[in-house]
Amino acid sequence: MSTLLDPPQPPTRNGSPETSYEAADSVNVSRMQQLVLVAMHRMLEYHPEPAEAWAIQREVEAHLQHPISGSTIRTRLNELVDKGLAVVADRDGQSSTGHRCARYALAEYEKAA
Repeated sequence: MSTLLDPPQPPTRNGSPETSYEAADSVNVSRMQQLVLVAMHRMLEYHPEPAEAWAIQREVEAHLQHPISGSTIRTRLNELVDKGLAVVADRDGQSSTGHRCARYALAEYEKAA
C-alpha cells in the first residue's frame, strides 16, 4: 500500500508478473482522481470502512480548503472504479439526504480485507 507521501499506485497483487506492474504504471491518473485516492487513503486512518461519495468529498474539500461539486467526486470515483483503482464495496451507505447509496473502497485495500 502506498503512503500519503507517495502518489497512489494502481493496484497489483504480490507475485504479479512484471507485465502487470508495467500495465499498472501505464494507468493515467488525473489530478482530481489523485486527490480522491489520497483522500480515501487518509480516511483509512480514522474510518477503515468503505465511504460514501459525500464523505470523500468532505475530505477532498478539507485538503483543497474550498468547496467542490458532489458530481465532480462521483464522476472521479466512477472513473477510478473503471480503472480498477477503487471499487464499489456495497450499496449500504446513506447519502447526505438520507437515501441508500454506494460506498467506495480502495481496490488494494479491498483485496487485502
